[in-house]
Amino acid sequence: MGVHASPNLKAVPHATAKDREADAQTRERICAKTLRLIAGFVIFCLAANFAVLLWAQHEFTPVESIVSLHANMFAHGQGLYFNLNRFPFTVSAYGPIFYGLSGYFHRLGVPAYQSGRLISFAALLAAFWLGWRSLRILTDCRFARLAGLLLAASTANLLYWGTVGQTDALAMCFSLAAFHSYLRFRKTAQTKSLLAAGAFVILAIFTKQTALAAPAAIALSLLFDRKIRVGVLWSISVAAAVAAIAFTLNTMTHGGYFANAIFANINPMAWFKLQQQGQYLLLTGAGVILIAVVGARFALLRTLPIYIYGGLSSAIFLATAAKIGSDLNYQMEMMLVLSLCAGTALGQIEFFPSLFSARRTWVTLLQMPLLLHVALNILLSLRTAGERAVFEPIRQQETETLKPYTTRPGRLLSVHYDSLVQDRGSIEVEPLIYTMLVRAGLSDPHPLTEALATRQFQTLILNEDLFAPTPIAIDAEFPRFPGEQIEAIRQNYRMVKHVDGPYGVFVYQPKTD
Repeated sequence: MGVHASPNLKAVPHATAKDREADAQTRERICAKTLRLIAGFVIFCLAANFAVLLWAQHEFTPVESIVSLHANMFAHGQGLYFNLNRFPFTVSAYGPIFYGLSGYFHRLGVPAYQSGRLISFAALLAAFWLGWRSLRILTDCRFARLAGLLLAASTANLLYWGTVGQTDALAMCFSLAAFHSYLRFRKTAQTKSLLAAGAFVILAIFTKQTALAAPAAIALSLLFDRKIRVGVLWSISVAAAVAAIAFTLNTMTHGGYFANAIFANINPMAWFKLQQQGQYLLLTGAGVILIAVVGARFALLRTLPIYIYGGLSSAIFLATAAKIGSDLNYQMEMMLVLSLCAGTALGQIEFFPSLFSARRTWVTLLQMPLLLHVALNILLSLRTAGERAVFEPIRQQETETLKPYTTRPGRLLSVHYDSLVQDRGSIEVEPLIYTMLVRAGLSDPHPLTEALATRQFQTLILNEDLFAPTPIAIDAEFPRFPGEQIEAIRQNYRMVKHVDGPYGVFVYQPKTD
């Protein structure tokens, strides 16, 4: 019995090795099919939201309407960066690139909202492509690269704001283009790649002035690479170019650029804003954040720049997320970069080889947050497309109801920005930002007070009944005018209509004494 046992004992390891190899190949095929299935769902979400952005003719967000109005005014020669003490009392809060592009497409015949949305969606797709190319430099694992891309492309917040006509997606795209150019320089040592990085940084900053994480990450990475002279020269050159362009813009706009894009953007902070941001971030991004943090512990010299970028984009988010008027678009660049960090981390910690070989290690437990992130965010993206489709006819009806008032001759002051886009193409007063500027001492309240006291506006569209016996409760983001203007409205205007809808606005016209 002992004689015959020996050959069997020798055969077992050989058979087990074959079985393990076959099992590993099976798991790899299952993983590949799963990633392809997820990619199919992501593409479907992109297509659904793209179809809705083309079909919908009304605003997705109030800021989208304001950006569209500014782009239209700029394209028709009415200016962009306005004096904060004269009409129109509105702030062009971003760099001129998005306004210029959107206004140009609108002049070519593209509808007002679609001109901005198409720019954002094209920028979102370009950012995903740049993320894929960056991952090819950062990790050799093709499964990790695909996972990183799918984590980014499935993130609901990126898709939501990447289909809105605002500046965020374009600024994010330029920033990632700058970072990718730096990675190419790091790999090839070609000077033209570093020059391209500087050019994209400038484009990003003059799209959205808080796009500072990418240039800071590039500068710090050059220092970590011990290219101190190159890093200092590059940083000084880019900073000098940005300063020169900014001062030129400010001179051309008679001080309007700094007043609008910098001083008017220093909004008060509120704890509830940071709390809202944090709740959404933990719900939709916890899995990506966890994997990115885990990967940072194992950062190699090759992958260090992406973690620096992730840390700096997170720092900028934390510094700005509590601003009054901030929204979830402040998370966009951070979530994209952290997704790339997560993809890089999966390659570093050998997540997929561990998964294929069924290795007993904590690494394989990360599949749960990965799948939860993808599933939850895909559902949220589909819900976004559905909600936009449902609200479109409601907004259309509301705007049609207001049309007799918005098309009425004479000056119009309205908090219903969508109807301004549809019927006016310009704005006189932006209540929320105007009130904050008055309280900060940056805008003179007397021109508007006098205009209301002398009944210069033929129509007012506000979001509250100023004659109600009990004033409604308001928060820091409620677009309400300062007290002296409220009193001027009560004395000189009467309410003529209440329009139910998503906003529930009230129409006022001058009293006839």
